Order: sequence, then C-alpha cells, then structure tokens
Amino acid sequence: MIRWKTPETADVPEMRRIIAASGAQGSDSCASNIFLLREKYNIKTAMENGTLFRLYTGTRLEGRNGMGFPLGGDTGAALETLIADCKEKGKPVRFIYLTQEQKQILSGFCPEMMFDTYDGNFDYMYEARHLAGLEGRRNSKKRNRINLFEREYPDYEIRFFDNKDDGSFLQDMISVEEKWFALLSERVDSVFVERLEIYEACRYWKELGLAGAVIYVKGEPAAMAIASEISHGIFDINFEKCYGDFARAGGFAVINRYFAQYLIDKHGAEWINREEDIGLEGLRRAKMAYHPDRMLQKYHTRKI
Repeated sequence: MIRWKTPETADVPEMRRIIAASGAQGSDSCASNIFLLREKYNIKTAMENGTLFRLYTGTRLEGRNGMGFPLGGDTGAALETLIADCKEKGKPVRFIYLTQEQKQILSGFCPEMMFDTYDGNFDYMYEARHLAGLEGRRNSKKRNRINLFEREYPDYEIRFFDNKDDGSFLQDMISVEEKWFALLSERVDSVFVERLEIYEACRYWKELGLAGAVIYVKGEPAAMAIASEISHGIFDINFEKCYGDFARAGGFAVINRYFAQYLIDKHGAEWINREEDIGLEGLRRAKMAYHPDRMLQKYHTRKI
C-alpha cells in the first residue's frame, strides 16, 4: 500500500531531483507547483524506491482527478504498485496528465485502458529564445506593446531575483499582486486561491528554488513574474502579474520578454512552459498571442 501524504517543503529537493532525472516537461510535474497547489487540488505524494507518485482528488475539472504517471525509478514496478493500491482500496484506476509517450507506455502495460483528452489541459510550450527575441512578423504586436511601454515609461527598470533571502524584493512581488487584486471588478474563488499561492511562493522562496523578476517605474513595483525549473533547461512560469495603466501600456509583454532572456542567460533555459488555459477563452487568447512553438498534449484514462 502506498503511504500517501500531503507534500511539504522538506520534500521539494528530492521531488526536484527525481523530476529532473525523468526529463519531465509538464507543469503538473513542476515540484514547486506540486507543493503550492497541494490544497487546491488535494495533492498527495509518495516517494518510494526512487519513484515519485502523485494523486489528485480535489477538483471536478475534466482530466484533473486521478493519479499522475509515476516519475523516476522502475516504471513497470511503479505502475503495478499504483494499480494494486487502487484495487486494494476499492478505487477506480484513473490516470491523468499523461503525455503521448506516457500514454503509449500505459497502453502497453494495460491494453484494456481507454483514453480521453481535453485541450484545456494542454501546456503551452515556447522556445526560450522565441520569447526573448520576439522575432518575425507574427510577433510584431508584442514588440509594439513593448515599444509602447518603453515610450510611456522610459525610466523603468527590471530586477531579477534568485534563490536567496531578500525580503524587500519579495514584498515588492506581493505589492504587485495586491494592486492587481484591488483593481478586480469580480473576485471569484480561484483568484483568492491564487493569491494565497503567491504568498506561499514568497514565504517559501528559498525552499522552492524559485526565480523572479519585478519591473519598477519610478521605484514603484509595476509587474512581477515567478518561475521554477521543471527539469534541465525547461522552466515553468508559475505566476505573472501586471496591473492598471502599466498593464494597458504593455507591461506583461515587457516582463515576459526580459524574464525569458534572464532565464536563458542565468539558468540555461531552452523551453518555457506557460501552463494550460483550463478552457478559459481569455486565457487561451493571451497564450496564443505568443504563438506557442508546440502544445504539450495530455491524456487521461477513462474509468475501468
């Protein structure tokens, strides 16, 4: 029987090691996300024999309620362990967040399994150099947004922050979130949940191994972004915020571009995962506006 537990910050280094060795690319496989989203999706984890097991039971969203594909260790033995655990507890065998490769492995292991997919769960993947360069006609609108911001705020500056203690920088990130939140005309539950996640990201910054950026205009924090490494050369954008006139003038485009360049220069980023759109049309338009270089498709099993 698998000994499931709620992930803690102390688990993050070992999770990161296993995930990095697996070469995973999905936002669901990001160690910081597993910790920060533990309450939102009621995530449970276990690490046994060099394998990371994940279980999600906190949502009714399509394709997001079940077991993640085991990462690291002996895949066949890990799949046998997961299936046996479900049967012992009388629960359905349901896998989620399966990549095409993982789907094929599971199909060979359990030929009777059937699969579904939902494009709201697909991750938007961009070459880091694409986001940093924004070259070509397809990116002209984003370049125009950056030019507008730089004309409106010629004295702006952007600062970057890694895995070290700097309370003032973290407070500036929270300041951006609070000003963005204050301007919302409608506050749905997910906004409050994300707010708490950002607070936790700042509280456990060092433990989670995060990287961040803040744009300042005349000393005022105007935009922020937080990222973490999934596996070698692949980074997840955990959070990105800009508000008011700064956002209308193109602040999102500015921090996206220069943070991507920073991740390349400082951390060797090759790919940037901007996560899924969960079927929200506005979010989908925003992510498509950057012209993803590929979509990381994800599958889930039907109940058997």
